[in-house]
Amino acid sequence: MEAPAPLIAECALPDLAGGLAVVRRFARLTLLAWACGTPVDDALLIVTELATNALRHGAGRPVLRLSMGAGHVRIEVFDDDPAPPVRRPPGADGGWGLALVERLSLAWGSARHGRGKVVWSALSAPSAELAS
Repeated sequence: MEAPAPLIAECALPDLAGGLAVVRRFARLTLLAWACGTPVDDALLIVTELATNALRHGAGRPVLRLSMGAGHVRIEVFDDDPAPPVRRPPGADGGWGLALVERLSLAWGSARHGRGKVVWSALSAPSAELAS
């Protein structure tokens, strides 16, 4: 029996002003529809951090992609800046975002993609594991 194809959903990130609310709503509705067992609040924090970084420090028109399969949900944000994310020491002026992503994720990282990069995070999705 062949494993089912992963579920994939994408959303272009609007500007920083109203865009974060749009991508959080998109992510929440998608994850709830998939009923994958991923902690939605954790996923929304990661979506917010990765989207904020892409909008503030990336280039082009960033895109959020969610995918589910093989017991995990993968959150990816693509942008046109090839420079990898830089983790700053946490302090009064910020630097907590990527530390939070690392703490909430099974794994996270970045990779070159086209002329830019993708920053990704994987979260456990117990219901996806049962379905495969």
